[in-house]
Amino acid sequence: PPPPDSASQRPISPTCGMAAEGATATEATEATPGVVDMKVTTKKPPSFYIRSAKSFLTGVETAEGEKKEPICVLNISGLGEAINVAVAAATEVVREGLGTLDKVETSYPEMAGTNRGCPRICITVLHK
Repeated sequence: PPPPDSASQRPISPTCGMAAEGATATEATEATPGVVDMKVTTKKPPSFYIRSAKSFLTGVETAEGEKKEPICVLNISGLGEAINVAVAAATEVVREGLGTLDKVETSYPEMAGTNRGCPRICITVLHK
């Protein structure tokens, strides 16, 4: 693997001392403990993703009374028109002081089945 750049040399504990359980939104997955990938779409309003991002970074209590701990790293990604939704969710989280922007990555991946690409953004937010 390529060496990490200076912005990513901060040691990030996969759990940050917190045990993160499974994701609550169907668009979010947790590959490693403490890190959640949230894929946003235009099918739901931006407020849904803003609320989801806030609850990932603050922790929530489920209906059964189970406490879900806050996560350490939230990766928000969006394709095409959903880029605005991803930016809105990340901006609101940072504005409220729940996290800090670590990395904003853009790309233009080729879509399967077509000869055309589609713009993509991936925003990494770290828990404060």
